Amino acid sequence: MKMKIAKLNKRITFQRKTRVQDNEGNWVEGYEDAFTVWGSIEGVVSLRNPEVTIAGAHGVQAPRKIVIRENKQLKHDMRAICDGRIFDILDFGYARNSKSYIEIICNEVDING
Repeated sequence: MKMKIAKLNKRITFQRKTRVQDNEGNWVEGYEDAFTVWGSIEGVVSLRNPEVTIAGAHGVQAPRKIVIRENKQLKHDMRAICDGRIFDILDFGYARNSKSYIEIICNEVDING
């Protein structure tokens, strides 16, 4: 895959899950920044029919594809943040015919949802 560097024009921060104690001493799940890279975000959503099935799960989702350069720190239980938008990672792998770029299939999370 011949990627044009200019297409990687978004600053994307990947976060890992962590557990922290809140003010009352309860353990709660949160996220902390792991790394930030340049990447691209492509939409694969139909606004007329946001109900889709991904890996057998049915619901209202906004699937996206993020492309970044290869990064060994990327894990399946992470999420991505870009311009205040949150993306839960579903799966990722090398882009077709490339060992330099990773395609990440993710679901854009609606903060209100």
